[in-house]
Amino acid sequence: MLLVTLDTTRADHIGAYGDRRAQTPHLDRLAAEGVTFERAITAAPLTLPAHVSLFTGLYPFAHGVRNNGNFALSEGIPTLATALHAGGYRTAAFVSAFVLDRRYGLARGFDRYDDGVGLERRGDRTAAAVDSWLSERSEDHRPYFIWMYLYDPHDPYDPPPPFREAFADLPYDGEIAFDDRVVGALIDRVRRSDSDPSTLVAVVGDHGESLGEHGEATHGMFVYESDVRVPMILWWPGRLPAGRRVPALVRSIDLAPTLLAAAGLPGLAGAQGQSLLPLVDGQRDGPGSAYSETYFPRLYMNWAALRSIQEERWKFIDAPAPELYDLARDAQELTNLAVGEPARVTALRQAFGVLTGGSEGHVAPGRIDRDTAQKLAALGYIGAAVESPPAGDAGRPDPKAMIGVFNRLRGANAAIQQRRFAEAESAARAVLAADRANAFAMVVLARAEMEQGKYLEAVADYRRYAEAVPSSADAHHWIAVCLSRLGETERALAEEEAALGIDARHAEAHDLRGGLLAGRGRLDEAIGELRAAVEIAPDNVAFRVGLARVLVTARRFDDAGSEIQRALALQPDSPDAHAAAGALLLARGQLEPALTALQRALARRPDDDDVRLDLAGILERLGRRAEAQREYARLAAGSHTPAGIRRAAQERLR
Repeated sequence: MLLVTLDTTRADHIGAYGDRRAQTPHLDRLAAEGVTFERAITAAPLTLPAHVSLFTGLYPFAHGVRNNGNFALSEGIPTLATALHAGGYRTAAFVSAFVLDRRYGLARGFDRYDDGVGLERRGDRTAAAVDSWLSERSEDHRPYFIWMYLYDPHDPYDPPPPFREAFADLPYDGEIAFDDRVVGALIDRVRRSDSDPSTLVAVVGDHGESLGEHGEATHGMFVYESDVRVPMILWWPGRLPAGRRVPALVRSIDLAPTLLAAAGLPGLAGAQGQSLLPLVDGQRDGPGSAYSETYFPRLYMNWAALRSIQEERWKFIDAPAPELYDLARDAQELTNLAVGEPARVTALRQAFGVLTGGSEGHVAPGRIDRDTAQKLAALGYIGAAVESPPAGDAGRPDPKAMIGVFNRLRGANAAIQQRRFAEAESAARAVLAADRANAFAMVVLARAEMEQGKYLEAVADYRRYAEAVPSSADAHHWIAVCLSRLGETERALAEEEAALGIDARHAEAHDLRGGLLAGRGRLDEAIGELRAAVEIAPDNVAFRVGLARVLVTARRFDDAGSEIQRALALQPDSPDAHAAAGALLLARGQLEPALTALQRALARRPDDDDVRLDLAGILERLGRRAEAQREYARLAAGSHTPAGIRRAAQERLR
């Protein structure tokens, strides 16, 4: 059994779904030889909630994962993978982006969960990992379940050659064409290697992409068809009818029950989805309705969440300004009929209550640590601002009325990632002029000011954010960062105390507090704080290096060495870890090994002036004065060398 999930893939951009411009011959072949579900609806236009629904057969209000990044699947909820593993299958997952890292709960049930991708990897590299796994297990004839997740069609669109050239004007379609080739090559590989030619292949999109429809550039804000209608194809030679097209409405939550039924295994306990095999065989009608939601607007923008329900022809979107569409006549959802159809609106709104039991379920997110937030931001995901929003949407703005504001905010966030901080500041101010309560805009503004060295302004705007979101430990932490850069150590320590009073497991607050205490000479307290940060985030190399440096200062050399070894095991190329190793060896009087360690650090980060100054000092102590003078001269002449280091280098040159 092979499951391929395609990120950000609209059904109507695949040839088998009617796009004549598409170059998707492999997906089209699967459709021609298998079953194509023409109206498959995802549960959410967001990667993590959509995949959790795919794997659990549950809607987000039932499984509790409402957004990317700060939610995770609970241990007790069974999944497609746990059921297949219990049924005797070898199980392996190969994901292509950090957004589905194992920390979010989908690794349960997999013998192998290949998520060591950094931020993301191209689809052909993910497929190569699948190929290696198949080769390693060629003599194992137990049934297997492989899940391959391809991320390529996600914004920004940059397909590799030759698709970049062929789709110069349609790069999104170029990404889909590239993934089509990846899927085709993998299926050919599976067929060649499999003694049983009847491998079941399922291909499904996690969500769509607006591509400017309804004013939305990408996805996540709305639940229109461009966001929630996805391709779903089943290919099972000899078992499923070739060329069968199913026009009935089906749901992504139906996929796991369908695959388990195909495997002859019991369904998932409590699943809301149902097997589609009877529908394919004409023995039963489809589910008849489909639900989708996005809580992204509420969780990140403090705007109203959106929920939709559709029943064949009619689709209702529950929003501050309700929407009703006749999809049979208005597939693009351009004509809102809600005002003229009050009885139908009432009936569909009541259907929400029946479906959800009158509860919107668990909505409170967890906290995103700084490392995770940076990774998600690098992938283009807007970071969380409103950490514990109150329930309900009374009084919240309607996202469709705020999409222009959101697009400006996306631009500001992109400018932050590209280090165009003045532009980000200007864009964030424009957003706040239109939406004074927008917490995320406050964060973007404060971050842009901080990065430009406007620390007093940043403190004021982070303080404004803290007042808007009293539950935010991050607000106090970033105030502390700004105050520390202003030399206001005691005030910074007080802010970190406030942060830890809100969230005792705020690793960054422990780390900065430890560094500030070390600067005050309070080494035992500092070590305690830094150890707390490491215990909370044991894979954070920077935390371990910071702890090691304070341990060196405290002359606890063995403990420092242990932390440096752990840091290098986590990240062998870390310049900070090699620099810390150099500091430790220097403190022990081992000059030659210290020199080697600092040279390794500089090889990885040549512009580290602190390390270069230390290296020059070691060269001088070793009697290698000419080499030391060259390093001092480089520092003295550097246009970006910090003033203190430049003065120290100039002193040594006299």
